[in-house]
Amino acid sequence: MSSNPSRIAELAALVASHTARIDECLAEKGLLQPSFDTNGPAELHLPPQLEQARSIVLQAIQELNDLLQGPRELLLNHHIGSKHNRLVYLKLISRFDIARKIPIDAEVSFADFATDLGIEHGALARILRLGIAYLIFREPPPGVIAHSAASRQIADDALVASWVGTNVDEMWSAAAKVVDALTKWPEAAEANHTNPGRARRFGGAMSFFTTGDGYSLRHLTEGYPWEPINSGTVVDLGGSNGDAAFAQAKRFPGLNLIVQEPPEVVVNSQEEEGLNVKFMTHDFFQPQPVEDADVYFYRWIFHNWPNKYCVKILQALIQ
Repeated sequence: MSSNPSRIAELAALVASHTARIDECLAEKGLLQPSFDTNGPAELHLPPQLEQARSIVLQAIQELNDLLQGPRELLLNHHIGSKHNRLVYLKLISRFDIARKIPIDAEVSFADFATDLGIEHGALARILRLGIAYLIFREPPPGVIAHSAASRQIADDALVASWVGTNVDEMWSAAAKVVDALTKWPEAAEANHTNPGRARRFGGAMSFFTTGDGYSLRHLTEGYPWEPINSGTVVDLGGSNGDAAFAQAKRFPGLNLIVQEPPEVVVNSQEEEGLNVKFMTHDFFQPQPVEDADVYFYRWIFHNWPNKYCVKILQALIQ
């Protein structure tokens, strides 16, 4: 009989040891414990070494969850049986702006709220209770709804609301049609169009992406040697609302940063006082109007386009 611990025992030990480290840090620093109460902390504000411990715990929990389900339950529960239903309550919350319509520190009866929204009481309650089961909102006494820490994020932070809306209205719908589209257009060589309102929300969703450490803009500002061109020009093609450019300008104030986007994006973007960032209308399929810049920067661009369009984007830079 092998004396080596099993994988599930290894994972359980990882969860226990690293969670203990996080708990000790929160206690020593007098920080709030994780909670889904309305006023619970949105982030734990852990030091970098404990952020790594948190990541280890989350990954270990996911693997342990998957292993203990086994392949059959994994297919039925983890992927097929629940995730699409979770998007239903998020779509309802986003479509009717429910998070902002419920007062932060008050409770609202399902019956009254259903009347205000013009939705049948039972249907509204059933869908929102599914969200409550996954910690989006709370039902303190039966028949009333109140904010949880998670639903409060949607109400308080426009970027979070944009992220939720983009997921349920853009990404969910697109995911359901990917295989159909590939069947109809097997070359996968053409892109589609969008509209300004949805483009604005998508920009907000991408901004929300950068608030987590995995996509933090510090990887951009700290991970590349910008110092040699500290007084140079950087053109950020497809730079959305300027989040990356603003982060660079704050760390390297000598840089001359130009964000290029179509007119419908530029008109909804704002320059920040004291930061050397300008917005310019430009279609990156057309010849580049800014010559001899030190850096032409494409961030989160090429994954959105078929290969032949990526080639055209790069060709426009050298024409």
